[in-house]
Amino acid sequence: MNTKNRLRNNLIRKIQQLSTNKLTEINKLWSKENQVKSKENTLKLGGSWKNIDNEIFDDFTVNLHNNRAKTDMLF
Repeated sequence: MNTKNRLRNNLIRKIQQLSTNKLTEINKLWSKENQVKSKENTLKLGGSWKNIDNEIFDDFTVNLHNNRAKTDMLF
């Protein structure tokens, strides 16, 4: 059995022994960690817009609904 499978099986056994309260706590922590990562990834994109041409930015934002409607018609 490889290391990955041993670790997975070990974790599964430990998880199966946890109380409902502990499982709930772990699930909340895991969800919170994923939210933080998602927020960090989103914020990384923020700097991407600072040097964009105003006309292009307006096309992305002001005309967003029209652009999406045009795209939807293609599919």
